[in-house]
Amino acid sequence: MAENVFASVEQASAAGGLKSEGLTSWVRAAEKVVVLSGAGMSAESGVPTFRDAHTGFWQHYDVEQLATADAWWANPRLVYSWYLWRARMVRSVSPNAGHQALARWARKIQLFISTQNVDDLHERAGSEQVSHLHGSLYAFRCDDCAAPATLPDSVFESVAPTGSDEDLVMVDPPSCADCARGTVRPDIVFFGEFLGSS
Repeated sequence: MAENVFASVEQASAAGGLKSEGLTSWVRAAEKVVVLSGAGMSAESGVPTFRDAHTGFWQHYDVEQLATADAWWANPRLVYSWYLWRARMVRSVSPNAGHQALARWARKIQLFISTQNVDDLHERAGSEQVSHLHGSLYAFRCDDCAAPATLPDSVFESVAPTGSDEDLVMVDPPSCADCARGTVRPDIVFFGEFLGSS
């Protein structure tokens, strides 16, 4: 995908397909670049997106039941278990050529990645300057006091499917160790929530 970005720009430029003169030179001469990435980048690695056809796991649950603040308050056990399942599933895939190309490019220039994705594929490819706009599958916080929560890696194994990949093993979210009032939730920006200011 992104691996052939320079070759593609050069080919399009040579064929007269680019309106901007010197785009290839501009890209090669750049010293600071911000890359915005989204679902398509992770989909290339095999991570299902919310917009995929309603197959497999999506035949059983609607996004409204899993990825909204209302869903969390209605059924925290389901939402927590599903996010653990997603995190476990993402750990089973590898960064693709696009992730790797950006990591290589970042070794040559100052490259910052701002991603809507909640996975860690950019980091696993070697990128160091990554900002996750919607949070991370591997970060958790209290739903009451917002204190960060650290969970052991073994928690992701607790949701291992018992049969097909669509089976979801239900796990109760832990209570907050800081305030003892709240419940630990994924530190994800659910649909319907605002992005944080930081």
